[in-house]
Amino acid sequence: MTTKWNRALLAVVVTAAFTSIIGAVVYSRGIRQKPQQRFYQPAAVTEAPPVMSRVKDLQINSVRLLNQGTPQAAVAIDVTNNRDSAVMSIDFVSGQKEYSALGIDGLLEEDNPRVVIRPHTLETFTWSLGEIMEGQTIFLASAIFADGKEEGDKRSLNGIKVHRRQFQQRQREGKPKNGGEQ
Repeated sequence: MTTKWNRALLAVVVTAAFTSIIGAVVYSRGIRQKPQQRFYQPAAVTEAPPVMSRVKDLQINSVRLLNQGTPQAAVAIDVTNNRDSAVMSIDFVSGQKEYSALGIDGLLEEDNPRVVIRPHTLETFTWSLGEIMEGQTIFLASAIFADGKEEGDKRSLNGIKVHRRQFQQRQREGKPKNGGEQ
């Protein structure tokens, strides 16, 4: 009887150990595979995502879907600049650790600055839904003004400046040197 008892106990212990090992493997895989942020599937979107401004005096007036039900669906964001200074650069961000962004920089070309939003006017910005993180609020994250003031998220402002610097560097490297041809 002790032999039967020992075999039964051994079978229970082996089964429990095997189950524990399988559980540990499944659990560790679940931890390693962090959830992947997804982008909207444009044709399936029926409602515009929420949009909020993090920049004082840049007001979100309305948000609407364009080309709803198609692969070209986009969100149109109406922004009013309530300041006396023009907006020269603006950045919309969706997501947090992983994010997507729509930046418009009127200061990209050193010799040809362009106003993004004139003082006390409304401009509409269009962003393809396929480029926006699904289920995330869109934030007007930062802006740079003609009077030199900057406002908003530091990471967003830094992103604008880094992109501008890289673009301008590539432009300078591509220009003829000393008036000669390349």
